[in-house]
Amino acid sequence: MHDNPRSIFIGTFVLAAGASCIALAPIMVKLSPLGPQASAFWRLSFALPLLSIWSLIEAKKAKGNDVQPTMPWGLLILAGALFAGDLATWHASIVRTSAANATFLSNLTPIVVVAFTWLTTRMLPTKAYWAGVGLALLGSLALSGGAPATNPDRLVGDGLAALTSIWYGLYLLAMARMRADWGAGTIMFFSSCVAMVICLAVTLIAGEPILPPDTGQSWISQWWPILVLGLLAQVGGQGLLAVGFGMVPTHIASVLILLQPVLVGLLGWLWLHESLTPIQVAGGALVLVGIWMAKRAG
Repeated sequence: MHDNPRSIFIGTFVLAAGASCIALAPIMVKLSPLGPQASAFWRLSFALPLLSIWSLIEAKKAKGNDVQPTMPWGLLILAGALFAGDLATWHASIVRTSAANATFLSNLTPIVVVAFTWLTTRMLPTKAYWAGVGLALLGSLALSGGAPATNPDRLVGDGLAALTSIWYGLYLLAMARMRADWGAGTIMFFSSCVAMVICLAVTLIAGEPILPPDTGQSWISQWWPILVLGLLAQVGGQGLLAVGFGMVPTHIASVLILLQPVLVGLLGWLWLHESLTPIQVAGGALVLVGIWMAKRAG
């Protein structure tokens, strides 16, 4: 499917839409009435009903097939554990650094993806691809305002965000591997079940309350950021990424996700009133140019 130009064209837009939905996640975690780990648990909990429906629809369509592949339980559990690690470190980083920083450092995934691919296949993308990735990462660094190197108060958050890129890169590779035989909804449902259980354990270990404090506000006033996390960021964002990873080569798809720092920087400026300097605006433009270069080279 990766050799089909039409599939790659559609998959590019699917991945861009997924990245746009996920860009809401850092903002919602900052607005959540709960701690970062509890927010991750509820994010998955609210997503599961829709993911189960998606999975059932795929199962119904697959009944007509004469031969069905064996359910990859090992990879599903691994993907769920990796995604739980991604959420635990990323959500923790979001409340300890800026939204732009957390997104930039957690999206060093193209390096993780290509490094793992080289270790397993000894194959590397072209120099033009690396030029595009380098330009996109340089733009992301400018977009972050250089805080990873200059602001010691954000050092822990920046470190957690960088660790997230490893969890996330490996998770995307596991997802791409399963998408060759299984639908995105089925993979998302079972891996999210595993991740939810792990996130609940992490929440309890961290000592975070499961429910928000009683402030007299309406239910929707307190829970709406977490609902957005579950429905838009998880089902919409991660679901669209899972679909796109079945249509676009992994090393190209991992670069398209770098749209997130641009969108998060813009949302952080509009919604959270985080500063956005001319250098950061130029950095966002470099990200877009770098993504285009890497996509063209791929």
